[in-house]
Amino acid sequence: MTVQTLKIGKREFVLLPKRDFERIAAQARRQNEQVRQDAGDRAESRRRMKQPCGITLAEMRKKLRR
Repeated sequence: MTVQTLKIGKREFVLLPKRDFERIAAQARRQNEQVRQDAGDRAESRRRMKQPCGITLAEMRKKLRR
């Protein structure tokens, strides 16, 4: 990936081929989607932790011994 810089006034810009730009943009989109998925997974796990669960392992062992 060849990168050229262009200075206009006090601002500096980077010029790169469109193919490379699209690849970088797609990578950023995938990363953003993963961040949203992770946030959703965390929210779901917190929601499930708040729900009353079934029986505990100790209670299940007592039932199996009978």
